[in-house]
Amino acid sequence: MVKCAFMTTLQVSPKGRRLHYAWVVLVSGMALASLQAMVRQSFGVFIDPLVDQFGWSRGDISLAYAISFVGAVAASLGLGSLTERIGARRIMLLGIAGISTGLMLTATVSTLWQLYLYYGLIFGGLGFLLNVVIPVAVTRWFGKGVGLALGLMWASVGIGGIMGPVAFRWFITNMGWRTTFFTAGLVIGAAMLLALLLFRSQPQDKGITAYGDDSETGQTKPVEAATAPSLPHLANFGLIRRTGVFWRLINIHLLGCLGHSVLLAHVVAIAIHKGVPGLVAAGILSTSAGTSTISRFIIPMLAEKLGGRRTLAIAFVLQASPIPFLLLASEVWHFYAIAFLFGLGYGAEMPAYPIINRQYWGSTAPLNSIYSWQLAGAMTGMAIGGYLGGVLFDISGTYTWSIMVAFVFTATGLVPILTLPHHHHGVILERAPRAVAPVTATIQDPD
Repeated sequence: MVKCAFMTTLQVSPKGRRLHYAWVVLVSGMALASLQAMVRQSFGVFIDPLVDQFGWSRGDISLAYAISFVGAVAASLGLGSLTERIGARRIMLLGIAGISTGLMLTATVSTLWQLYLYYGLIFGGLGFLLNVVIPVAVTRWFGKGVGLALGLMWASVGIGGIMGPVAFRWFITNMGWRTTFFTAGLVIGAAMLLALLLFRSQPQDKGITAYGDDSETGQTKPVEAATAPSLPHLANFGLIRRTGVFWRLINIHLLGCLGHSVLLAHVVAIAIHKGVPGLVAAGILSTSAGTSTISRFIIPMLAEKLGGRRTLAIAFVLQASPIPFLLLASEVWHFYAIAFLFGLGYGAEMPAYPIINRQYWGSTAPLNSIYSWQLAGAMTGMAIGGYLGGVLFDISGTYTWSIMVAFVFTATGLVPILTLPHHHHGVILERAPRAVAPVTATIQDPD
C-alpha cells in the first residue's frame, strides 16, 4: 500500500518534462535533517567518556543536554515569525554555522561552562533552527502527497539516529572524543552546506507552484481541503493563540518529549550501569532510532487519515508501554527488545504536528509561528527530561527514579490528547456551532 501511494504521488511536473523541484527540496531537507540527527541523538554515548576524563557527575554533563534544548526554545520562539519574512534558507545557514562551530569548539572543552556554551548554546540552540523550518518548508512545497513527503523527511531523522550513536562510539573509542568532535564539525558542516545549495524556502523562489497544482488552472489543491474546513479568520496568529487547542498541542509535545528525553539521553548509560559493554550499549540507542524510522514515515500519512487526536494517542501509548520494563532489564536482549518497541512510540510523536496544524488552521495560517511554539514546548520537555535523568541518578545512585519519571510524564500526556477536537469526515468537532453565527466555522473550544 505504501509502495502504491509512493508511485502514485511521485510524478513529474504537470507538463511532464521533468521532475518537480519539490522532490529536490525534499531530498535536500532529508539530508540536512539526517546529518543533524546523527549528532543530536548521539549525546548518550558522550556521557561516559566525559565522566572518565573529567570526573564530572552525570547530572552536570546532562545539564549541557538540557541547555541545548533551552537554547532551542529561545531559537524557536525568536525566529518563527522571522522565517515567515526572510525565508527558511537564510535561517538554515545560521543553523548550519551553529552546528559546525559548536562541534569544533566542543572538542576544546576543559571546564563545564565551556561544555554548556559550546555544545549547549551554540550547537544546540543555533543548530535547532533547522528543525523549525525544514518541516514547514516541505509542507509549502507539496499541495498533495504532503503526508508522504513529511514521512520521508522524518524517516531521514531516524536514519541519522541509527548511524550516529554507533559511529560516534566507534570514533571515540579509536580516535578519542576531542578528535571525533572536531572532525564531525568539519565534515558535517561541509556536507550540510552542499545540501543547502539545493534547498529553497518556497515554490515562489523558483517561480513555480507547489507540487500537486492543477495543470490547467495552476491552482494549488491544498491538503487540508480534504481533511478540514477552511479557517481564514484564524490566519491571525493572535487569534490562534487564544484557542485551547493551540496550548493543548504545546503541552502534549512537552510531556511526550519530557518522557522520551530521559531515555534518549541516558539509555546507553543505563545499560552500561547494568554491565552492558559500551559499543553494544550504543547499539541500543541506534535500535530505537531505527524503529523510530518506521513510525516517522507512517505517522504523517496516518495523521492525514485519522486526524491529530487518534494519531497522537497511538504514539503516546506506544511510547509509554515498554518504559516500565527497563526496571527489570538485565540482559542485552532485554534492552534491545525494549529499544525496539520504545522507538516506534517516540518516533511517532513529532511527525504529525505539521499535518495537524494544517488540518486545524489551514495552509494560509502562520505555520512557522505555530510550529515554533509547539517546538518550544517540545524542547522544554527535552531539557527537563534529559537533566532530570542525570540528577536523579546522582541523588539515588540508580536509574530507577529516572525510568519512573519517563513513564509517568508520557502517560500523563494522554490527558490533553483526549481533549483535542475530533475529526469526523474531514470536519473538526468539539461541540455543535451556534446557529447565530454559522459563517465562522471556527474550532468551537470548550475553554
